[in-house]
Amino acid sequence: MRGKKWVALLLALCLTASAIPALAAPARELRAFEVDVDQKLELLVNIAAEAIPEECYGADACEVLEKDQAPGAVLTAQALWAAVLLTRETTWISDEEAKQLYQQIFTNGAFDPAALAGDPFVTPKNGGLEVNPAVRDIFMGGAYLYDAAFDGTDVLVQCDLYDSEEAGEDVDTVPETLLTWTSHAVLSLRPAPETEFGYTVNGISLSPSYRDGNFGDWREVANEDLEYSVSIPGSLETADKTPNHLVFKNIEGDVTLTIEAREENLSYDQAMADFLGAHPGAQVKPEPLYDAFTLLEAGEFIMVVTADEYPWTYTVTMTFPRERQAEYEFYAEIIRNSFGVWGLSHG
Repeated sequence: MRGKKWVALLLALCLTASAIPALAAPARELRAFEVDVDQKLELLVNIAAEAIPEECYGADACEVLEKDQAPGAVLTAQALWAAVLLTRETTWISDEEAKQLYQQIFTNGAFDPAALAGDPFVTPKNGGLEVNPAVRDIFMGGAYLYDAAFDGTDVLVQCDLYDSEEAGEDVDTVPETLLTWTSHAVLSLRPAPETEFGYTVNGISLSPSYRDGNFGDWREVANEDLEYSVSIPGSLETADKTPNHLVFKNIEGDVTLTIEAREENLSYDQAMADFLGAHPGAQVKPEPLYDAFTLLEAGEFIMVVTADEYPWTYTVTMTFPRERQAEYEFYAEIIRNSFGVWGLSHG
């Protein structure tokens, strides 16, 4: 939800909109870094993201690398493949160089060239490793970091992984139809300032694959009578519809999005007080500049939009599987930002 716009700005946008070829793919706006996220850390995260085996992506969460364990042969091979292509100007490194590079990437275990025989990403050759850049284009995806926190021993990094049809482009420049957010990953990184990347990878967890990660497939729902519009995931279909009450569900039946509008002349403070009375102890986030407040809990997102002297109160509620919390927190941001009440100049 963006703030109220100046008339001149709206006019300027209208005049220039025809020159914009496509909307850039949205990314998370809420970012929190307790530690310095520099290029070295980001590079290590992208190496780890590229190293995740294809079989880890699916309908279930995957523990790609258990914390404090040594990586398997497939994860090792793909990590070395990615590291060489992203940090070295060569496609062959000696076994000694591979050993040292392994130690720059992983906290535990040791490099074993014999374990990599037959891997499509790297081939033991002439006392070293030959990487195969033709397996896939390493520049057609990446990781978008949005949270990094120190737990006393390790830095836990949260990121959204994505595939792009435009090689090497930043997320904020790729059109939304050409970028797909694929999964959520949590990396445990051990501080190691003496190493090439400043950290080593201690653990990798992967969420279930995202269901609605291409925002070009989302659709706008507009209610002209009640003067609001919102963008919703493309997988949701109308399950119930009355003038003041819309319900959308997915085919799996585990996600519900409800939009309700009540005709009542409450002040913003009154609406929040009523909500807190119905949800005692809830950690509500007030956003009075946008005439809204939100609640985000495990498996549920609620947004209430109202304003002093405004005759309607809108409530958006989304419930979802807890194992997909990070994914639907992302979607909640998009829904929040897209919800527009025409009489309040939001949207």
